[in-house]
Parts: sequence; C-alpha cells; structure tokens
Amino acid sequence: MAGGALALIWKWKNQNWLKLLLAFSAAYLLSLTVLHLLPELYDFGIEQVGWFVIAGFLLQVILDFFSQGVEHGHAHVHGPITPAFLTMVMVSLWIHAFIEGMPFGAEHEVHGAAEAHGHSHEHLHEIDAHQHSLLLGIGLHKITEAFVLASLFLHTNLKKLTSWILLALFACIAPLGAFTHHWIDVVGWDIDGVWYAGMIGVLVGILLHVSTIILFEGEMGHKFNWIKFVAIIAGIAAVGLI
Repeated sequence: MAGGALALIWKWKNQNWLKLLLAFSAAYLLSLTVLHLLPELYDFGIEQVGWFVIAGFLLQVILDFFSQGVEHGHAHVHGPITPAFLTMVMVSLWIHAFIEGMPFGAEHEVHGAAEAHGHSHEHLHEIDAHQHSLLLGIGLHKITEAFVLASLFLHTNLKKLTSWILLALFACIAPLGAFTHHWIDVVGWDIDGVWYAGMIGVLVGILLHVSTIILFEGEMGHKFNWIKFVAIIAGIAAVGLI
C-alpha cells in the first residue's frame, strides 16, 4: 500500500530512488536465495528438488510476458494501456505475489519437516530468522512493484477509488498465499515436507529470475553506475548482517 501511495498521492516523477531500491532489494533477494534458501532447500533431502527451481524460473518467464516487467520495477508498454492489458498485468502479479507469500504461513511445516530429518532446535531458530529476513526482502520488492502498478493505474485514467481498491486487492494476495499454506499445514497435507520443499523450490526459481534480471539489465551505453553498485553491495551486506 505504501508503494502504491507514492504513485497515487505524491505522483513522484523522479524515480532515481526506485532504481536504487530495486538494486538493493534485488541484491538482497539474490544473496538470501543463494546463501540461505538454496542450502536449506537441498538440506531437506528431497530427490530431484532442483526441478522445482527450474519450474519456478520458467513460470516467471511466462509471467513476465503478461506482466511486461512490472516485477522488475518498470513496464514495457507499447501503445495505449487497455483494460485487457491491465488485467493481464494484475493477474500475473497476483500469481507472483501469491507464491512469494506462501512461505510465511509454513511455520509448522518447516519445523515438522526439519524435525523429521533430525535437525536441531538451533537449526529451527535459524529457519525462523531466515523467514524474517525473507519478509524484509519481499516487502521491499513489493514497494517497487506496487509503485509501478499504481503508475499504470494513473496512465489508464482510472477513478481514484477504483485504483485504491485494485491496489488493496494486490496488497492482500501475498497474505492470502501465507494463509493458504497455513491451511494446508493445518489439514495435514504435507506430512513428509514435499509440498514445502516444492513451494520453496518454485519460489527460489522465481527469485533467481527476478533478481538477476533487475541486476543485469543493461544501463544505457553499458556505463558503470557507482551508486547502483553501492546499493548492490549494501543489499549483499544486509543479508550477511541479518
């Protein structure tokens, strides 16, 4: 909601802050994925779990086609923004946000799978800490997504009330993903932890795609940007500190 408000209320035209926040959040999510999520994913001992990572990567490739790159902090829009185009963008972002929200409803699932594989209580606390770290990264990522989405609302000349309702719906999708995973945990559908491992694998694939695209999309003329580089180092350092 905060990210969307920056576009709908203040209508900031200078978006240098957005580029720096994108670089920081992308470096943060990439580092968190490589240093924590991937090792934990393979530590559960689920065979062929890497296929879930590939599936998540390919899913994001498809979603990018419909969302036109909103997840990367910009939209590749050619021609007028039609209601059909805006609907495709929103549905793609909803799927993306739903998957990103799912890990936060999986506390019992994480603990159950970890205990089944003989992990210590210290390891369980580490997983909880990594959930909080992931929440920070996803939150920063959602600020940039919401800003670009709300900017599209402005360009389509939607009524203010309609724009706020659509923004609120978008804000509810990730919590809905968390609630859905919690419900799956409550009904006991994932006793062996395969569902959790698959979900994390898909999320890892999505985060790898989004973070690398943001970091390596070329600047005009492929010039080295010191400020962006500092933001990237800060994002990596933040993961190490947390």
